[in-house]
Amino acid sequence: MEPNQQAETQAELVTETLVEEVSIDGMCGVY
Repeated sequence: MEPNQQAETQAELVTETLVEEVSIDGMCGVY
C-alpha cells in the first residue's frame, strides 16, 4: 500500500466520522 493511498483513506475516514457526528447532532436538535 502506497503512503499516498493510506493518507487518502485516513482523510476519508475522518470525513465520514465528521459527517456522522454532524448527522447525530442534527437529529438531537443541537443546531
